[in-house]
Amino acid sequence: MTILAVIGAIALVALTFGLVVGIIGRGRSRSRVSVEISTLFSGTATSIGPEQLAARYHGLPEPVRRYLHYAISAKAPAIQTARLKHDGFFRTKPTQKWLAIRGEEYFTVAVPGFVWNATVRPAPLVWIEARDLLRSGHGNMLVKINSAITIADAKGPELDQGASLRWLAEAIWFPYAFVGDQVRWEAIDDHFARATLIQPGLPLAATFEVDNEGQLTKMWSDRYRDLGKGQSVLTPWVAECSEYRTFSGFRVPTAVDVAWEIDQQRFSYARFRVTTLEYNVADRF
Repeated sequence: MTILAVIGAIALVALTFGLVVGIIGRGRSRSRVSVEISTLFSGTATSIGPEQLAARYHGLPEPVRRYLHYAISAKAPAIQTARLKHDGFFRTKPTQKWLAIRGEEYFTVAVPGFVWNATVRPAPLVWIEARDLLRSGHGNMLVKINSAITIADAKGPELDQGASLRWLAEAIWFPYAFVGDQVRWEAIDDHFARATLIQPGLPLAATFEVDNEGQLTKMWSDRYRDLGKGQSVLTPWVAECSEYRTFSGFRVPTAVDVAWEIDQQRFSYARFRVTTLEYNVADRF
């Protein structure tokens, strides 16, 4: 057997081993995420609906009232949970090429919480799986190569703040959350209002922009950005929303562009498009 044949045989064995490890890892990952979703939903007994909206409506800033009137129809049900699927593109550095991403996410509405699970494929037979969650005010980001090799398992106060901000921004997909007990609004002017999420931990507030029609088009805040080696820094974080569609009586955006503003330069790192959105479904897709 030639040296090239030996190298080829070794490479084939390594590839086969990697695929087997990946298949096993994916099975274990799916089981873990399913348990995390069940745990998240198990404490969900409270829904938010027309009664809560009516009770708070006249005390809300004008742009928030305009947005809720636009987003919530008379047919919209009271909701406890939401789940969505998305596709889109993702990158980690401004110089990196965009990579296709597919994900699914599960939310609780009255109490902030979510589980997000997504996959990026940077090369043939290689995938990166990310799972982000918020539960009981605490966040955790877990990233694995081929669902088996852990390259990140981050947690701590900065992750808690970032995950909570993510839930507040993504509440645009389940608008009744904006009149829940843990969200407080402050008027700015006819198009801007500031929301504060009432919970333990680091300060948490975001500013929302609503256009004349009632579409919520943009939100921004200062969110902790991971610098590596256990370091993070508060950085302006912006999400822009567009392409509204109606799901089960809720008119919500299906396209979102998420960016950091670093040294006054915009770095867009996620462009997601919602493909499926459902409410009050207490299990996984």
